[in-house]
Amino acid sequence: MATGEESDDESLGGADMHARISGLADHFALDEPDAIRIGRQVVRRLNHRKLGPGPRGPGRPPRYDPEQILGIVSADLRVPFDPRDVIARVVDDSDFDEFKPRYGASLVTGFAEIHGYPVGILANHRGVLFSEESHKAAQFIQLANQVDTPLVFLQNTTGYMVGREYEQRGIVKDGSKMINAVTNSSVPHLTVNMGASYGAGNYGMCGRPFGPRLLFTWPNAKTAVMGPQQLAGVMSIVARQSAESMGKPFDEEADALMRAAVEDQIERESLALFMTGKLYDDGIIDPRDTRTVLGIGLSVVDNNVIRGRHGDGFGVFRM
Repeated sequence: MATGEESDDESLGGADMHARISGLADHFALDEPDAIRIGRQVVRRLNHRKLGPGPRGPGRPPRYDPEQILGIVSADLRVPFDPRDVIARVVDDSDFDEFKPRYGASLVTGFAEIHGYPVGILANHRGVLFSEESHKAAQFIQLANQVDTPLVFLQNTTGYMVGREYEQRGIVKDGSKMINAVTNSSVPHLTVNMGASYGAGNYGMCGRPFGPRLLFTWPNAKTAVMGPQQLAGVMSIVARQSAESMGKPFDEEADALMRAAVEDQIERESLALFMTGKLYDDGIIDPRDTRTVLGIGLSVVDNNVIRGRHGDGFGVFRM
């Protein structure tokens, strides 16, 4: 319509024309896999030098078979499992140097290597984060920053402990120390949701709002502000107290319908497929591929300088 010419798609702007005649294309690919092959061929000639320290060695495979991860973790999030069993099937030679193993036992922390890259690992054990776990996490995150070591967060948490006793003991203060440490940490963070990631525990264990470099989810995992039953129960209590304060009768039938609807909605919207569809993670992965995926992620973050926050860079921790 502009020039009065008659032309087909290929001669006007096809891949072969640009590769053969105009010279605007450097390579011609037959299909997508061929394009990926050519891209890799180009990249390997760039003489790129990563700014990170690189792996310490080739990285020996775990002594325990990663296939066994499928038998460790249950599809039912209420069934607990020991994350050390997962770590043993992810890290090099299943070698894990645990930090404070007898203190704050609901959070497992320690140093290891994955495909030769040194990492610090924080993994939830029995779900709930208490004051002790919060102290332990804050200390460990600071240690990892002192030695410029990336952190891997393996999530399976229902959140920080709540209740009168724990509030009076200062769980808000203690949990804030952990979140302060996560927020101010400057080493790369990589996160994997192995099960549950609920409430403020999602923040403390470096969920999406806290900007990990990469975040992956297992197919069985769920993410929400809290569990479906807990959220529906809270809304029911608030509605009941509101009715009582105004001297109105409480509609039990409507409350039951509301609870059922809320539970159904939260259950559906906490599933891994829903969350990944909303881009709350960087993809759902096969649990057996966790070691490989983390190895690739660590290679990616190694492109930049890896330097932790040293000295007093974490600001003031109020006791």
